Amino acid sequence: MNGERMRELRQQLRFSQADLKEALNQMLGRSYDKPKISRWENGRDPIPADVSMALNRLVEGKGREARTIVFANQKGGVGKTTSALNLAYALSRGDHRVLLVDMDPQATATVALLADGAVEAYRQRRTMAQVILGDVPIAEVIIKAGEEIIPDRAPLCDLAASHIDLAETDGRREPGFDITLREALEQVRDRYDFIVIDAPPNLGMLTWMSLAAADDVMIPVRTEPYDTMGVGLILGTINKVQRRLNPALRLAGILPTQYGRRKSVDREVLAHLVQAMGDIAPVLEPVPNSAVFGHAARNGRIALEASPSSAAPSVYLRLAAGIIGDTPLPRADVDVSYAGIDEDEV
Repeated sequence: MNGERMRELRQQLRFSQADLKEALNQMLGRSYDKPKISRWENGRDPIPADVSMALNRLVEGKGREARTIVFANQKGGVGKTTSALNLAYALSRGDHRVLLVDMDPQATATVALLADGAVEAYRQRRTMAQVILGDVPIAEVIIKAGEEIIPDRAPLCDLAASHIDLAETDGRREPGFDITLREALEQVRDRYDFIVIDAPPNLGMLTWMSLAAADDVMIPVRTEPYDTMGVGLILGTINKVQRRLNPALRLAGILPTQYGRRKSVDREVLAHLVQAMGDIAPVLEPVPNSAVFGHAARNGRIALEASPSSAAPSVYLRLAAGIIGDTPLPRADVDVSYAGIDEDEV
């Protein structure tokens, strides 16, 4: 076992380095300290065979649980909901069990999947507002894939819907409230392979909750100069959540969206992102600006489902394959023109 694999398994367990140290010491009767764990993960010291075996036993004993991915950015209009919808659908195409959790009070993802059924979901008290504010178990609000909450309208994957009432969360102040979503999801983690969270476009309590509940965070960013200037704000919030609430949270990548390959400013912004992020986070393959997304939204469909052979939404198929582990996560290459991708395709 190498250091990178050790870190991956520790994060899968949702352990901090201190948590792992305690677990190993208890299992092996040793007195390892936190710096030792750090040296193993950074490859400075070899990992003993009994430590590798103990870590594998910890993972096996925990059982299989969902990998939780959140899309977060304090700025609206960056393709956050579009990315959450298309990635959730891409993951579910491979027969994986997927839950989409809409944590945005604007409920855009909910309306995209349910249309007028969003109102019926609220009437039935089956939204995240009941979970977060009313302590209703999340299993009771989930709308299953294929379940017609109104005639001829059913989500393509399991959905925990949102409602404007969820906005009241920011006025709630009580100890431990910021881990309410994490606690709610613990009840259903073993029922899914992936949970995708659509966080709201702000840095308020709902975004904190979403980050505290996740394993991975992806930051969608339009390839516009002003949009990239705000990346530092969400990175700062992620860092605080990692320190205070969720040390296992990983920054999976920056996802450029609405990318116009013919526009020099888009190419310059993409190159700047790659350079600025350096070793902080990978910059992923950009999602092209395409009319396909708008046409699908107008028709109440997900772009990847409506136009599976289209070049623009197929980026989410490659992203899903990387998340599942079939291939590496697709990264941006400033020397590639992404030929064949037409931002005007329909």
